[in-house]
Amino acid sequence: MGRRALGWTLVLTVLGSWCLAALAVVAGLAPAQAPDSRPLPASADAPVVLVGIPGLTWDLVDESTPTLHRLAQQGGSAALVLRGPDEVTCSADAWLTVGTGSRTDREALGCGTEAPPPWGPEGTQQPDLAALSGPAQAAGTCVATHGLAAEPDAAGTPQLDTATTGLLARPTLDPSCRLQLVAAPPVLEGDRSETLADVDAALADLLEQVGRVEGTVVVSGMGQTAFDARAQALVVTTPGSPDDDPTLLTSGSTRQAGLVQLVDLTPTLLQLADVPTGSGDLPGDPVAAVAPSPAAPSAAAADLADAVSDAKRLAPWALGALAVIVLPLLALGAALRRWAPGHPPGLLTAASLVLMSLPAGTFLAGLVPWWRAGQPWPALVALSLGAAILVACLAWWLPGARRSALGPPAVVAALTLVVLGVDTIWSSRLGLVSVLGLQPVTAGRFYGQGNVGYGILLGALLVLMAAVLTWLPHRGSALAVGLLGVGALVLGAAPQAGADFGSVPATAVTTGLVLLAALEVRWRIRSLLLVGVGAALLAALAMVLDWLRGPERRTHLGAFVQSVIDGEAWGIVTRKLQQSVGIVLDYPLSWLAVVALVALAVLVVRRPSWSDPLWTHAGVAPVTAAAVVGMTVAWVLNDSGIAAVALCLTVLLPAGVAVLALSPGAAGGGATPRAHGPAAGGRAAAPGR
Repeated sequence: MGRRALGWTLVLTVLGSWCLAALAVVAGLAPAQAPDSRPLPASADAPVVLVGIPGLTWDLVDESTPTLHRLAQQGGSAALVLRGPDEVTCSADAWLTVGTGSRTDREALGCGTEAPPPWGPEGTQQPDLAALSGPAQAAGTCVATHGLAAEPDAAGTPQLDTATTGLLARPTLDPSCRLQLVAAPPVLEGDRSETLADVDAALADLLEQVGRVEGTVVVSGMGQTAFDARAQALVVTTPGSPDDDPTLLTSGSTRQAGLVQLVDLTPTLLQLADVPTGSGDLPGDPVAAVAPSPAAPSAAAADLADAVSDAKRLAPWALGALAVIVLPLLALGAALRRWAPGHPPGLLTAASLVLMSLPAGTFLAGLVPWWRAGQPWPALVALSLGAAILVACLAWWLPGARRSALGPPAVVAALTLVVLGVDTIWSSRLGLVSVLGLQPVTAGRFYGQGNVGYGILLGALLVLMAAVLTWLPHRGSALAVGLLGVGALVLGAAPQAGADFGSVPATAVTTGLVLLAALEVRWRIRSLLLVGVGAALLAALAMVLDWLRGPERRTHLGAFVQSVIDGEAWGIVTRKLQQSVGIVLDYPLSWLAVVALVALAVLVVRRPSWSDPLWTHAGVAPVTAAAVVGMTVAWVLNDSGIAAVALCLTVLLPAGVAVLALSPGAAGGGATPRAHGPAAGGRAAAPGR
């Protein structure tokens, strides 16, 4: 296969896979981003009781807790993400989040603060329940609490006394209040002590009381009792829940079957009690039943909770192990290449291709339920590394790939785009359980395309663009770059796919700059302004179109337009900038990405002699310059944009090493030097120089 044929084969493979994935969703053959669901039945004549049990994870719900087990078998089940103001959410934080309807920024009661913190308005003993009590009072009812009063301990510090006034005290429900909040004492991870048995027995007594008035019971984990964030259990039983009809739960905020977040509980309680939410918008959405649900919903919810929790918990260890395995091989290969010129570059090539394939490998590992293994950490590492090696082997052995030094990296890039693009279209289920995925346990994202995933996709897109820019004639390369860019824009902006605002301008700018090179238009002020304005208009168009879908269907893009209308956009922008700067300041490792980005910019301008083989491939120079600009835009426009930069570099840098390893000299590697816009003129000039 010639270089031109290979280039078009890779481009059409990427775009074709995305189109086929979308058609499969439309035909009902693949999972959509938001599963079909039906609302839970509401009642204005019976109470809705929320029982909050700190530390209630799904591993505690089995035959040894008969009441909890029966509820899970009869009602709706989900994995609950307990993200409050901090990554690890304590019980008081969780209750305040439910009461206020959003993640409170207070240092809440009992969360390790030294000074007595605010628990309720003006330091009252009752928590702030404004998001529940306000609408309830407007509807002619009230909110009753049991075990949520803060009593001073021996030192005079307010503490929750759930043992004597909460669930274990067998409270009598207030018949005048439609909403009842019952606090239980915490249970520990893996707990099989008397506390768990007492909670289960007390819950049985409460259910008997609620059953007499045909009320609804919501049992939820309500705070972490360990030092790491884990998804907890959520069970909802309504009077009409038959024994043979359990369901899996979802919500509009997560758009994932079996996954609900803490802020969803507030609108859920109001909806179940048939209480209008009022004029204030809540960030969460009412919980709904997935239709149809799997045969064993509670088992599916427990499995998902384990998967997303382990993906977060094991990420540093798995990525560290992969780095320890691959990076020394890469360093050894580079040393042999440098100090033993006659040594074949096989080790350096293999290590760089495997390293470039690792991001896709971490997603493909989710095809096998590694979290069910007795030792999930080794299973995760083995599957990720095995998938990366498989991708690298396919890239090496694909017919025609080795005719150019850009061939194997381009094949890896195309396969990466296929994996991440199809997963995004198919509800991001691999992203949920990937160590480089959405990280829903910390409420990073629940659907679509996160910053980490976008960084991987952008890096792969740039590598493939460099290849087609080198291999194809001018008009052909411009067409291929345009098709890839439009496809990536649609993937990132579509509400049914990426729903990622920050990716749109970065992708548009990157594509525009590479397209200028393909059309042999030099980067001057006028052309750069045209690209910038076009990117801004595309981003605005995507946001407005999403906003027109209505408040119930909007994603992050349309929500920002509404914030502009409401005059709240500046606060959102400043908050994202603060988060972006805070990540760089709080996490020293993020400076590695900053240094690498600056080094890449210096490389494309200075062109040291050791990098000469790179520039013999006509597409490398303009694409590298476009990469620096695109990553900078992605960094500025995303709250964790430095993560996108880091992962983009994780794809680009190994690709560059592979090209250097496969290029025997300045004119080697099968590349045909060809003028391309900013790279024109012998040893290509830097863009804009």
